[in-house]
Amino acid sequence: MFSRQQTSSVAAAILSLTLLATSAYADNNNNIPTNTGEPENSGWSLHMDNDLFTPKKQDRDYTGGLAMTFAGTRAQNWPISLDPALSQVNHWFGIHDEDNSLTLHSLQVGLAAFAPEDLTRADVNRDDRPYASLVFLANSRVNLQDDGQTAIQSTLTAGVLGTRIAETMQKQIHTLTESDPPQGWRHQISQGGEPTLRYTYAHQRLWLVRDGEHHLEVKYSNEGSVGFLTEANSAISARWGRINTPWWSFAPDRAEYFSQPTTGLLNKSATGSSEFYLWAGAKIRARAYNAFLQGQFRDSELSYTSREVRPVLGEAWLGVTKQISPHSRLSWVWRYQSSELRSGNGDRDLVWGSILINRDF
Repeated sequence: MFSRQQTSSVAAAILSLTLLATSAYADNNNNIPTNTGEPENSGWSLHMDNDLFTPKKQDRDYTGGLAMTFAGTRAQNWPISLDPALSQVNHWFGIHDEDNSLTLHSLQVGLAAFAPEDLTRADVNRDDRPYASLVFLANSRVNLQDDGQTAIQSTLTAGVLGTRIAETMQKQIHTLTESDPPQGWRHQISQGGEPTLRYTYAHQRLWLVRDGEHHLEVKYSNEGSVGFLTEANSAISARWGRINTPWWSFAPDRAEYFSQPTTGLLNKSATGSSEFYLWAGAKIRARAYNAFLQGQFRDSELSYTSREVRPVLGEAWLGVTKQISPHSRLSWVWRYQSSELRSGNGDRDLVWGSILINRDF
């Protein structure tokens, strides 16, 4: 089991990696394209999820997440990069980059936390969802097909379930907000720590484009994943307004609770400095397994069987993006997901909000 000192050390290591990577690349002349056409540093993004970012604040279910993504060829070369492993997994599945296409790379480090509704209970609440958490590292590849309308993304995520990092962070937030601290984290899924993996493959295609004073884009995607979340899903998403960035850089459908790694922009991909648009979408999921509810190999004090978890879920989102500088964009999104459990107090819909900061070079 991770001690409090070990938990603090892991959290400090994640924070140090984030700050180090940002400062090491921010001021260098590293936006020069490599011989593949992708810059070494094509940008970074900060993604913050919390139910505090919604009109109705509910500290429960997917209660919060934090992810930092670094894009560019540098995502292949860092010592912690999973890109070589992702390449091997793609090879096993017979997935290869198409000729005359461009592949973009990204690396993400993050944390996700889940909690029941009543945080004051110190015992196991068998009428609600369990506490759960994940600390993770993910690498992603996006292959832009030469037809200009298709993007294929593969992602490999490695992480640890059941550490005390989420507990520490949630208690600190509750201290700052002067609210009751959560009492039941010692009953979380895989308490004490358990490694986990996930592989994801997604096919995205631009469906409709309307040019004019206000630009409209509509795209659809199909995705499958195997690992701590095992499912297949289909989504449709749209954005409308002043749009200067390419369609493949916009992927709100690539989120399973927390957002998956995003691509950076190529040189001159953004063609203006006044981007401002609304975006929305919907998704249907056929989910076979969810480690955050069903546990993994290690025994958990509270977990649910496949018969107690809903296999089909619906999701919708609504967001807005505003360009706040020539190279920076700020976004807010509200997300809704239908109930995951079949009965009990945990049988309720999920709602959370996200704030995103994107920086390109």
